Amino acid sequence: MYRTIRLRKRLLLWLSIAVLLLLAAVLLPESGALLPLSGTGAFLPGLSVPVSLSADGGPASDPIPPEKVVYLTFDDGPSKNTAAVLDVLAEKGVSATFFVIGAESERGIGLYHRILDEGHVIGLHTYTHRYDEIYANADAYMADIQKLSDHLQKTVGIRPSIFRFPGGSNNSTASPEVLDGIKVRAEKQGLCWFDWNALGKDDRSWVSDPWDIYQNIVETAGSKKRIVVLMHDDGLRTTAAEAVSMVIDHYRQLGYRFDVLTPETDPVRFP
Repeated sequence: MYRTIRLRKRLLLWLSIAVLLLLAAVLLPESGALLPLSGTGAFLPGLSVPVSLSADGGPASDPIPPEKVVYLTFDDGPSKNTAAVLDVLAEKGVSATFFVIGAESERGIGLYHRILDEGHVIGLHTYTHRYDEIYANADAYMADIQKLSDHLQKTVGIRPSIFRFPGGSNNSTASPEVLDGIKVRAEKQGLCWFDWNALGKDDRSWVSDPWDIYQNIVETAGSKKRIVVLMHDDGLRTTAAEAVSMVIDHYRQLGYRFDVLTPETDPVRFP
């Protein structure tokens, strides 16, 4: 009988210990320590890492890293080279923005349609692209871009509200007064212009090597998170398709996505 009582006491003791250990595991975190909250004199039990607080005393959220996005843009088309560029974009599943000029041929108008049908965006780049005429004064520029807008409305049923200055918004052909006048009038008409922050330097009077175009884009883009790439698809740009294929592969490997420019896109502009 005495041995039976001793066994019962031991069982009760072990049961009590087991209950206490179970309660400790449930009620206390893993470490059971009291650590201070970062930047405060407060303590929380069992935390193994500091907790940051926001200005209002709540938990601070981690900063959202800037999105990595590339906007591919092509100026001066459509041309005999535009179809090859579109083929590559279709193969890669990438959309781009085409700042076009006035195309009157059946092929050119057909390329307007193909650009839109394949999910790309058309922007205005003046009808004539003749610097000496369009930059004579603000009236001349706005008349030329209106002609292109009317042409696109007639041929493909759109009136783009984004545009790019031939030579950029700080080009040396136009006087600062003319450029400022164009910008004021464009904004009044609800038009948004885009410059660029990476370029292929492919606007020469000769055919550029595709590797050189690719290298120029990567070098001028640097480590930017938002990249607006300037390329061209006029008649001399026979290597544009090969170059843009390399550009797409490069930035995809770096985790960038690709998008088109719209009036809602935060514009990249020269100072």
